[in-house]
Amino acid sequence: MAIGMNPEVMKRCLVAVPLLTALSPADLDMLVSSARLVSFKKGARIFEEGSPADCCFVLTSGRARVVLAGSGDTEILLNILTPPALIGEIGLLDHSTRSASLVAAEPCHLIRMNGAAFQSLRANRAFEDRLVAELVSTVRRSDDRVRVISSFPTVKRVAWCLGRVASVSGRREGGDIVIPKTSHQELAEMAGCTRETVSRAMQMLRKKKYVAVDSRTMRIDIAAMQRYLTTELTVPGR
Repeated sequence: MAIGMNPEVMKRCLVAVPLLTALSPADLDMLVSSARLVSFKKGARIFEEGSPADCCFVLTSGRARVVLAGSGDTEILLNILTPPALIGEIGLLDHSTRSASLVAAEPCHLIRMNGAAFQSLRANRAFEDRLVAELVSTVRRSDDRVRVISSFPTVKRVAWCLGRVASVSGRREGGDIVIPKTSHQELAEMAGCTRETVSRAMQMLRKKKYVAVDSRTMRIDIAAMQRYLTTELTVPGR
């Protein structure tokens, strides 16, 4: 569903995205002139894997799930996105189809950007360099996920998934990273295991005091979790 947004507010939403932060006023005006705000209810399919890619989106509110079709009616959860997130640009680069589906995990507002307008930004070498760097980072994250799912024991896979959530929507508070409370079902889909297995893994992580959980958030002990995963935890902006 399309709804309205003041152009200046839309510009502020766009420049909150790291890839778009350094755009010139003229480039921002060009993007906004062909963009519009769209809204989706919880559970709505924003776009489908294999569908034509003619636009990209910036998530401005809500959470969205990036999923792949699995066997039967199952889906593989690749990522949970929170604002500000640029979504769907990869399909524009090779004029291909969507590599995954995007589903609203809760009511979402997004800025829909015209594909041709986004492509025109690539004439700017600085933008193109940032775009390539972002794509390389995406490939590295995908490689890391394959390595984790195929070789890590279950508890460490769940811990890694918490770290992935932290990198997207976490914030530092002293020696902890605070993330939104993530359901065991979502963690199971990310880790490639059952919800019951995640429940057992979370019990162990809480017992070791790597993670504390309350009604709305999860709190990750940075030092303890980094020792366990032997990798650095990050939060947005790092």
